[in-house]
Amino acid sequence: MKKFILLLCVVLSLLLNSCSKEKETPVVAKTIERIILSPEYLLELKTTDFYVGVRYFKNYTDKDDVTLTVNNTKAVVTSETVGNIEGTNLLFRVPGITQAGDYKIKCTVKNDQNLLEKELTIRVVDNFSINTVWNSLDKTYASSFTSYADRLKGSSNYTPRGLTSTDTQVQFGVYVNNLGNLNQYVEKSFIPALQGSYTLIYNALGLQQVKVINGEPNADPSFVVAKFYSDLTTTYGSFISQTTNSSGKVTVYKNGNYLLTVTETGALVSTVITKV
Repeated sequence: MKKFILLLCVVLSLLLNSCSKEKETPVVAKTIERIILSPEYLLELKTTDFYVGVRYFKNYTDKDDVTLTVNNTKAVVTSETVGNIEGTNLLFRVPGITQAGDYKIKCTVKNDQNLLEKELTIRVVDNFSINTVWNSLDKTYASSFTSYADRLKGSSNYTPRGLTSTDTQVQFGVYVNNLGNLNQYVEKSFIPALQGSYTLIYNALGLQQVKVINGEPNADPSFVVAKFYSDLTTTYGSFISQTTNSSGKVTVYKNGNYLLTVTETGALVSTVITKV
């Protein structure tokens, strides 16, 4: 009888354990996908705080541990937003780096199951002069970026902007005081007196041209042609030649070993920088 009771207890225990397992909720794998790093500038000024946007995608709603370091210094999160389509977006402020050079941006996104890391090299420079910018933009570095960030005024959020490159050209961002019609983004100045949309053009020997679309109404509706020429003259001195041809008015300035060829048409103003 005792053996029968003991056997019955064992059978009941097994049945209860089986039912309990059937009721357990299966563990869903938390997947982190595709971290995108978007610096505000693709060259950074030394001793100046700068910003890096982080966007990533996941299949769950739990909060993650997201860190970003540059030069082994931890950056500070200034904003975080979550969207079903746009993914999770964070903006980090990075303390200024005191020495020019190349530094590694490292981002880690971690949940309670796994983590994903992304790295990108950022180049810190002494200034944004033509000579410094020209010598800092080799093709390998310039084409390593897939996006950059435009910070919003009155907010700590940002908008990521996609970049494209080919064998001979690299988009390098838009740097203007007033981007778009709503004047909602923080001003971004790059090469002095040359605001606009930048494209880098390469040949087999390296950087051949820096082309800047300066006056395009859709990019910067506040662009004023007269002020543009005045700023160029103040920064680089009087032009060395001015002609009119089928392309429009062509004005040439000189800065050290560089020529700035400005072409003005009825639609827009553009500048091509070449080295002589």
